[in-house]
Amino acid sequence: MDSLLVNVSKYASSDKKAPIENFITEAFAWLLKNDIEVTQKVLNLIEHKLAHKVPLSEFEKVEIDTQVNFSGVYPDMMLTFEHHDLHLVFEHKVWSELHENQLDNYRNYATTNFKDHRIVLITAISSQHQQDYDVALCWSEIADAIKSIKASEDKTQWLREEFIALLKDNGLLDITPINPLVLSYYKEALLLDGQLLNIGRASLNRNWYLSTLEDQFFICSDKVRNAWGRIGIEFITSTSLSEEAAWAPAIFCGFIKDGSDHLVEELMPRGPIAALVMSISSSLHKQVRHELSYSSLVEELSSKLRNQSLWKLSDRTKEKEYNPWHPLIIYCDVSKLYENTNSTIEQEQIFEEHMDQLQRWLVECPSFESFCKAMKTKSEISS
Repeated sequence: MDSLLVNVSKYASSDKKAPIENFITEAFAWLLKNDIEVTQKVLNLIEHKLAHKVPLSEFEKVEIDTQVNFSGVYPDMMLTFEHHDLHLVFEHKVWSELHENQLDNYRNYATTNFKDHRIVLITAISSQHQQDYDVALCWSEIADAIKSIKASEDKTQWLREEFIALLKDNGLLDITPINPLVLSYYKEALLLDGQLLNIGRASLNRNWYLSTLEDQFFICSDKVRNAWGRIGIEFITSTSLSEEAAWAPAIFCGFIKDGSDHLVEELMPRGPIAALVMSISSSLHKQVRHELSYSSLVEELSSKLRNQSLWKLSDRTKEKEYNPWHPLIIYCDVSKLYENTNSTIEQEQIFEEHMDQLQRWLVECPSFESFCKAMKTKSEISS
C-alpha cells in the first residue's frame, strides 16, 4: 500500500531542496493516487493550459511517481499514461527559484528517452514561472481546482481539505502580489496619516454650519479623532461622557483610510475616501430602519446629490452586512477631491468648503430636524 509518511521519510536533508517542497510534492502525489476526481480535475487544468492540446482527461490509467532519476537530476513528479507514449514531468517550487538550466536538464533527458513529454511547473507565484516549460501553474490554481469538486464521501473531502490546509499554512493561497508602482510611492504613503490629521486640525476653528444651528444641537469636537480607520472631526449632540447621549446622532466629517471597521471596503477601490458619516449610539441601531424620517432623509439627500457628480450617498442599512453604528455615508475618492490641487493650503480650503456644503445639504433636508429630534428622544428614553 502506498504510504505518505513512508515516502516522506525517504528524503535526506539537502541544501538544494527545501523540506517543505518535498513534503508538498509527496502529499500532492499521494492525493492524486488516492483521489481519481482530483487527478481528473488537475489533468483538465493542465490540458486547458497546453498550447498544443492533448486529451489528457480522456486517458484512462495514469501512473504517478516522485523523484524519478533522470541521469542524476530528479524532477519532483512524473505522470505516465498507460497505452500512451506521453510523460508529464513536474517541478514544484514553494518559495525558491529554479536552478540554472533545471528545466532544460529535464527536457534533454525526456527528449532522449520518451517519445512525447510535457514539462509542468507549479510555483507559489507567477513571477517564478521561468525557463522553458510547457505549462506553468500556481499552487492556488491547484487548490481552486480541488475546491471545485463536490465530495462524494467524508474521507475524500477530508483528504482534499488537509492538502489545501497544507498549502494555506505555507502561505501559498490568497497571495497578494506587491505592485511595483506602489513601491515608488511607499515613503509618501507613510506620510498620509499625518497629512490628513493636519487637514483636520486646520479646520477645528472654522465656524462650521452644523455648529450654528439653533439650540446648539451639534457641538464640534475640540480635537481631531483618529480611530476606527477614520481621521476627522465629530459633531456630537451632547458633551456628556455617555456615548448614548453624544451619538444621537453624531456627524463625522473627514477621511476614511481603512474601511474594515465601517464595513465600507467596496466604497474604496481607489483608496481613502473623504466622507460625512452619520453615527448613532447602540440603543438606536434597531430603530433607524423603522424610523420614517430616516427613509425620507435618505430620499431627500439622494435628490440633492443628483445634480453633481463628485459626492455619492450610501445607505448602509440596505446592505446585507453593515456596521449599525454608521448607517449613512456621503463620500468621494480623496484622489478626485484633490486631483487639481498643488498645496496643503489649497487642500485644507477644499476640505472645509466641501464639508461645509455637505452639512448644508444635510440640514436643508426637511426630514433632518425631525430625524434628529426622534433619535434624541429615543436615546433619552433608553438611557
